[in-house]
Amino acid sequence: MNNRAILQSTTMKYFREFMAHGLIVFLTGLLLLNAVAVVILPYSPMVWAYVAIGIAIFGISEYVVHRYLLHQFPKLMPKAYQGHVAHHDFPTDEKYLFGPIGYDAVSYSIVYILLWALTGKVSTVFALVLGVCLCQFYYQWKHYVSHRPIVPVTPWGRWLKKKHLLHHYLDEHSWYGVSNPVMDYLLGTGSMKGKGTPLGGGGSGDDGRPGGVKLGG
Repeated sequence: MNNRAILQSTTMKYFREFMAHGLIVFLTGLLLLNAVAVVILPYSPMVWAYVAIGIAIFGISEYVVHRYLLHQFPKLMPKAYQGHVAHHDFPTDEKYLFGPIGYDAVSYSIVYILLWALTGKVSTVFALVLGVCLCQFYYQWKHYVSHRPIVPVTPWGRWLKKKHLLHHYLDEHSWYGVSNPVMDYLLGTGSMKGKGTPLGGGGSGDDGRPGGVKLGG
């Protein structure tokens, strides 16, 4: 096998592992449910705008949850914080790469209720949640790739992986965005500040750089 074939085979192996995780099964089902609802409900050109808004909602919440709930204010969600500390302690351990399904089930239930209360339209709610699901699925894959021995195919993918590993191994106070850096640049966390030991002590002895991503430079 040539290098490209080996890379494709390895990526597919880990993609199957990714898709088999309980949270991803739940998320895939939710994504399909909302996609089917968007298709069968009366069509409006605004549906794509609502999907885009849903994507933006998750992109912002991803940063807010990671920075403020999982790092700066641990008492707000202590169990989630403890799980995140374990992830920083053992960053390549698969069991710490995903949050509990219960958190997502409760979160999406609240999202459905809030969006229904705000919009009063079922079609709008499903389109918004579809956008949220799409962005979360993308986020989960990018996070998974960052911690597994996968070499991203694109320069963008390699850059995202590098920045997330910088967050883990060199400065926990930078690069909170996993799927995108927009909020990091807007709120000033898009550069390393060298504030000392990463959350949880910096890992379990693994060099933390699966896939040949170099942290320096």
